[in-house]
Amino acid sequence: MMFIKNVKVDLIERRFDKPIGGSTVTGVDIIVVTLIDKHGLTGLGFSYVIGGGGGLVAKLAQTFAERFLINKSLTDPRAKWVEIQKSFNRTGDGLNMLALAALDVGIWDLKSNLEEVPLNISLGGKFGEVPVYASSNFNPNDTVEQAIEKSMHHIGNGYTAVKPRVNAIDKDSEFLEAIRAAIGDDIELMSDANEKGNFDSALRLLEAASALNMKFVEEPLPAGDIISYRRLSQLNNIAPIALGEHLQGQDRFVTIMEDRIPSYIQPDLAMAGGITPCLEISMFAAERNIIVAPHFLPGLFIHLHGTFRGELLLEDFPLIEDAFDGWPQVDNRGRITTPKVSGHGLSLKT
Repeated sequence: MMFIKNVKVDLIERRFDKPIGGSTVTGVDIIVVTLIDKHGLTGLGFSYVIGGGGGLVAKLAQTFAERFLINKSLTDPRAKWVEIQKSFNRTGDGLNMLALAALDVGIWDLKSNLEEVPLNISLGGKFGEVPVYASSNFNPNDTVEQAIEKSMHHIGNGYTAVKPRVNAIDKDSEFLEAIRAAIGDDIELMSDANEKGNFDSALRLLEAASALNMKFVEEPLPAGDIISYRRLSQLNNIAPIALGEHLQGQDRFVTIMEDRIPSYIQPDLAMAGGITPCLEISMFAAERNIIVAPHFLPGLFIHLHGTFRGELLLEDFPLIEDAFDGWPQVDNRGRITTPKVSGHGLSLKT
């Protein structure tokens, strides 16, 4: 049983030298929580706000810690997650969920540290390795030559799958054809439209991706355009769809999976609300033969390996990693192995 004596909340505000990713974000705020039990053992949790604005989330995390954790006992992180989430019934998920994510990661880390086992084992998983695809450094404004150069760089580092960015425009087909020709058929190719399309442009992109035998197209439409996603899911001769990084609330994940919209489900640690809901989403996905491909953070999500009876695929896109020590590394085969350390094995750099 855990008895939490204190919780410390820190905010790290980071700004990038240049915009990154398909959404061209210029910074990220990291919310870090340290849970301290009655014996001085700690659990480290974290969440983030892409684009900044993490101050409110940090305050919420502190408020929830004082209300639900400090000087309280708990045994099951899942039950505590449900207790805290229920308090959002009048304010909604939103920033509340981002704050809960940091606390949830910290609780799981403390639990596995108390048990002196890796987080993966505490979650009910097993040791092993998981494939990782490369999506870092790609930009929606890349020329064909730049996208090919970046793809070949990743392949040279051992990755066997790459995900350049597209803009959901007519030129995407020609762009992706050139990349496929350059990397060959043995390398898996996917693309990320970052919610830029409408039904017609998404359909063109998905048809072109299917012809190129691409693994998936991520977010060809805005996440909220469920009607158009349903229309697309009823069509043949289109590439698989990946979706989920912008969703909050397990009901939304359940809805799109029940509708058989995505072939790949992509929960985001912060938006989903932590490890607990990501684990539940993964179990639900596995029952429907949907591949779990979490957004970012392969060094944390590797701990989901073996926790559900389905396939796990991880994404290498460094965002907050350089604020922490202890990340497991992707090997020269494009795979990552579950670490054999207590907890998640991460520590905040000093």
